[in-house]
Amino acid sequence: MKNFLMSAAIFASVALPGVAAADDVTDRTEAIRLCRAAVTDQAGAETRTVRLDQVRVRGTTIRVDLDVWNAGNLQNVRCDVARNRGDLTIASITPALQTASAE
Repeated sequence: MKNFLMSAAIFASVALPGVAAADDVTDRTEAIRLCRAAVTDQAGAETRTVRLDQVRVRGTTIRVDLDVWNAGNLQNVRCDVARNRGDLTIASITPALQTASAE
């Protein structure tokens, strides 16, 4: 019985983090896509001018840092995404982006 409990504990400690990591990867990828689309829309920029700088997963928050090139100027944008059981929503984008003006 003792061997069974030890085996079960070892299996759980190895198997459960793998499941959580798979969700982290999927959520991280989706958060990058959501943030890139939102920043592109807000900045009025082309998709190719919004590039990933870094991404960090922290519990229920995913932080995506993007570099936005607009009219030859670089702007660093931080996008925080809240995740709740597979549902991802953009919590904030800072700094506020100025949309392209019609000239």
